[in-house]
Amino acid sequence: MLVSTLRAVLNLLRIPFLPLFWLSRLFGRPRGDWIHVRVSPRLAEFAGPRPFFLRFFPALQKALPTALGALRRLADRAVADDRVRGVVFEIPPLLTGWAGASALRRVMATLRAGGVEVAAYLPQGGGNREMWIAAAADHIVLGPQATLMALGLSAESRYLKPLLDKIGVAVESTARREYKTATETLTRESMSEPQREQVGALLDTIDGELREALSARMGVADADADVLFERGFMRGAEAVDLGFADAIAYDDELPNVLGTSDKPAKLVPGGAYLAFQEARFFARVLPRPYVGVVEVHGAIGIQGRGADPEAISAALRVARRDRFCVGVVIHVDSPGGSALASDQIHREVVRLKEKKPVAAFMGNVAASGGYYVAAPADVIFAEAVTVTGSIGVIMTRFIARKLFETLGVRTEVLTRAPHAAMFSPARELTEGEQAILDREADGFYQAFVTIVAEGRGKSFEEVEPLARGRVWSGKDALVHGLVDRLGGIEDAISHVRSHGKATSALWGPVEARPLRPRRRSVPPAPAPQAPSQAASRAVARAAALALAPGARDSLDVLDLLGGPDRALYWAASIPEVW
Repeated sequence: MLVSTLRAVLNLLRIPFLPLFWLSRLFGRPRGDWIHVRVSPRLAEFAGPRPFFLRFFPALQKALPTALGALRRLADRAVADDRVRGVVFEIPPLLTGWAGASALRRVMATLRAGGVEVAAYLPQGGGNREMWIAAAADHIVLGPQATLMALGLSAESRYLKPLLDKIGVAVESTARREYKTATETLTRESMSEPQREQVGALLDTIDGELREALSARMGVADADADVLFERGFMRGAEAVDLGFADAIAYDDELPNVLGTSDKPAKLVPGGAYLAFQEARFFARVLPRPYVGVVEVHGAIGIQGRGADPEAISAALRVARRDRFCVGVVIHVDSPGGSALASDQIHREVVRLKEKKPVAAFMGNVAASGGYYVAAPADVIFAEAVTVTGSIGVIMTRFIARKLFETLGVRTEVLTRAPHAAMFSPARELTEGEQAILDREADGFYQAFVTIVAEGRGKSFEEVEPLARGRVWSGKDALVHGLVDRLGGIEDAISHVRSHGKATSALWGPVEARPLRPRRRSVPPAPAPQAPSQAASRAVARAAALALAPGARDSLDVLDLLGGPDRALYWAASIPEVW
């Protein structure tokens, strides 16, 4: 109440300056018929707070991600503005997943549907993702020295077992079920058939989306898009000759390319245009209803990075208590992680759902624990190219007996119970100890499938054949009922907005707002580990990363070994699709 009163007083003090604001609106309007949007290599849904000092360091500003939410607002403004003829997106080589690329394509589709021309400018060329995005535009312009790498899709995995064998280290895995391949690259020398099947299906989905977009752009059948892949690398002139690109230009030549024969286009920076359109003279006095967006990004429960279950749970509790929060979208971009941490977040989602509508949106990856936290939502949205599913559990053990022998390290163990030393890295499991782990893995797997069945409104028998640790593309998950709709996060926000109790007629548009409260509790200390265990783990990780840097995701499993939570809802072995 105090904040609202202060804002009202400030608004009264501003009234004498209202004519100046009107004059600035009249003479300060950006003049131009094309909006120029420079896309950063990284994409994010919301732009975080930008420190004041960044304005003095342009290079650092370029490293910040482009906010997709801001691009959608810009698209809505441009569609409603008769002075805007088109929007040109300058796209560098991107560091985003396929779902992020799909979100950018969706912004372009919104503009085109509203009668606004869209151009994609690739000054440095690009690969599969950049070409897929550009294919959604009306016009494609390449830099004169740009190269398109039309190589088609591939997925690559490094199998580290031979390396670990050489240094005397092994990883034992207890998985449920056959498609749960999270540690396969650490426990096998080659790809298993279940892994080959599920990765192949993902490749088929993304390849189909890519070919459909390229062929539509070129006006040919899907099979004829192979002409691009056969060429491989293409310079600008070749891309124009093949019908993929329309023109070649340096950035200073863009106005001539985008303009008419007698009048060059005038480009307005996208940031300046949006800032002008959204400028307000009076500060908002009363709190307004909003849709909360809670991000579950990164590995769940790994100390010091990834998705923090304490902070996420706190955000969900804030949303549950806040009467101005009409509902929540859970934005999941995670391969999973700790089973206990995933269950902690899941519980808060269930409690929130009792009071308010909850939707889940799956980004690039929402697998295993990432799916677990989304399962209780009222509705689940995913992109066609999202990686999801992996409903299963894996338990791992780290063994360094041979390494100890090579180094001359001798282990002496004193116990007071039969299985007290079963997690010692100095020996393998006995049959009885393996049976203990099997029972534990079965229990977690049964619980996971039951959770999904309850969230999806299905029986255990219906869900279990779709589980078994298998990953699915969003497109295939829709067919099998693991997701409800294909769409972007804006669709999930619209769903919650329409099912919330607040009405836009009374309060104005219900906006989306990220909920990121800081964790106030003290994080639990890592479980103590024997020096020999910690040292052997460090040796294995360093050696593997030195020879196979791309194996970092699989090796993240080692960060959870030796902790109190040995059951992982984890899907880190799915290779990146390029």
